[in-house]
Amino acid sequence: MAIRSGVALGCNSLAAGSTPHVIASAIEHVAVSVCLDAMQAAGELEVTYVSVDGEGRVDPAAVAAAVKATTVLVSVMHSNNEVGTIQDIKAIAGAARAARRALGGPGAEALLVHTDAAQSVGKVPMKPKEMDADLATIVGHKFGAPKGIAALYVRNGVALPSLLLGGGQESGRRAGTEAVPMIVALGTAAGVVCRELPAIAAHMRACCDELHAALAAGLGADRLRVNGPALSEGDDRRLPNTLSVGIRGAAAEGAVLAELSAANVAASASAACHASEAAHSQVSFVLRAMQVPHEFALGTLRLSVGRHTTSEEIKHAASAIVASVLHTTGKKARWERHAADEGWELAQ
Repeated sequence: MAIRSGVALGCNSLAAGSTPHVIASAIEHVAVSVCLDAMQAAGELEVTYVSVDGEGRVDPAAVAAAVKATTVLVSVMHSNNEVGTIQDIKAIAGAARAARRALGGPGAEALLVHTDAAQSVGKVPMKPKEMDADLATIVGHKFGAPKGIAALYVRNGVALPSLLLGGGQESGRRAGTEAVPMIVALGTAAGVVCRELPAIAAHMRACCDELHAALAAGLGADRLRVNGPALSEGDDRRLPNTLSVGIRGAAAEGAVLAELSAANVAASASAACHASEAAHSQVSFVLRAMQVPHEFALGTLRLSVGRHTTSEEIKHAASAIVASVLHTTGKKARWERHAADEGWELAQ
């Protein structure tokens, strides 16, 4: 809704026959990028994807440089779902709007800024108004509400056209009977976040630190790489719950994931199992955009913790991960000795 309705609104400020232009980052979630690509393929818009640095961060100057007289929307995710990098949306919004005003012409003051905040709510403070965002996507199941409920923040004064026609629900923006129980659940979960966020974030950060330390102890710090900002960065730079680790010499797919699943450890790999494709295609588009060294990118595991994660679960997960990696790379004996020294119970 943010993309389609935002573009439709922006078109009202362009000269007749102009193709609206949208700017997004190279690491957007597919919920944004696939929508943009489909609309571009249909001739509904033109899209420019700006690059990111080695930590997955967007340079506001790069966004400003991509602005055209037909730019109607900038959509940059607040935090990345794979590596946890947090963007400076306020700086991006300011740079984009200044660049658009400098070009003048129709729509110079009409540029909209959308941020996908699905990963952020419940982990870090999230105030779209203070970020100068016009639109912000919020997803309930990311912070304790059931799956299937989400919300779109719309800044006062932004009159989005209807996405679905019919009834007058959602202030006329999206017709259809509301799922009241789901809406109540979203509000209740949001209330918990408002009251308990500092404690929740501190707990998740401590869990991530503990997990990383255990993996480094078992695999060797020189073999481990944190993708994205360093764990020592504050909550304005990275999510406290997300840990993307590249393991040199490992292939974080196939046998590794199968062994972790058998050990009741939920993890995902950024490397896809497409042996017939070129080597670079086996690495996630996010890691490719960040130019993560191939030896670490192929062995990357995406891990996350939650408000209810315990130290015992961290130890179990670390045990299973290290045992699986060393087993698949022929170094299990070293891990068994280390686990015995630590008094950890090996995952069976």
